Amino acid sequence: MLHRQRLILSMLAHAGGGATHLEVTKWAFLVKTETESAGGSSFYQFVPYQYGPFSFGLFQEVAAMVRNGLLVEVPGSRWQLTDAGHTEARRAEPTSAAAARSIVLRFRNKTADELMEYVYDRHKWFTVNSKRKKLAERPLAKPAVYTAGYEGLLIDGFLNGLLKAGLKRLIDVRHNPIARRYGFHKSTLTRLCGNLGIEYRHVPELGIPSADRQDLADGGLAARTTLFRSYEQTTLTEQTAAVAGVAALVSEEPSVLVCMEAKPCECHRSHLAKPVAALTQLPIVHLEFAA
Repeated sequence: MLHRQRLILSMLAHAGGGATHLEVTKWAFLVKTETESAGGSSFYQFVPYQYGPFSFGLFQEVAAMVRNGLLVEVPGSRWQLTDAGHTEARRAEPTSAAAARSIVLRFRNKTADELMEYVYDRHKWFTVNSKRKKLAERPLAKPAVYTAGYEGLLIDGFLNGLLKAGLKRLIDVRHNPIARRYGFHKSTLTRLCGNLGIEYRHVPELGIPSADRQDLADGGLAARTTLFRSYEQTTLTEQTAAVAGVAALVSEEPSVLVCMEAKPCECHRSHLAKPVAALTQLPIVHLEFAA
């Protein structure tokens, strides 16, 4: 079981065994943003959503904890600990658990409106998509050929980075957009992007098949150089219509070429960006987001 999951259970234990979805989400956000431990290095990340900071990943993992008998869903959009959940809560990492306890004890007697007001007032960026009230405006990126990789990020942190960068469209240039990490599979990524007003486009013909990447781990820089040279000489030469299509998308509104690797020099997107930049006469900007 992941440390961050036990920390959610610990929060519920300190709340008397149960709390609403809204309370858990906002408490977890405050653990992340207003405690020294930040919930640990792999704690949930957050994105501006309909009622302020939200974590798609948190809800996905809580649903799994419900299925596994650690929590039950009760009326009033509440999660309640089971006996098994209480047992796991006691195994939470002590430093982060103490920080989480301080947040829960501080806010558990606040009304939903009081909790929301506190979060909104101190973290205005996370209101940009709010149905309740907006205290910040969503930025719009300057014209450029943007690229980004999601390696090492949770889906919420990655999408938050795209929103902060002012991007409106995600162009997925993976050949086969599947991923073990929640949120980066094509169907899920399409849905989550849509929830946040980011258009999703997939251009598989400009990706590199996984079979062609098998030797990269052992081959080092030489294997990567050979692969990307072949990509430029074959795919980028043969798929000129697809490259032109991406250039048209980039010219329409702020868009980002997305693949997995964190470093652009280790990803084919940096090579794809060059002909797109030549067609659009726009600069290339490689985005990197903190984990």
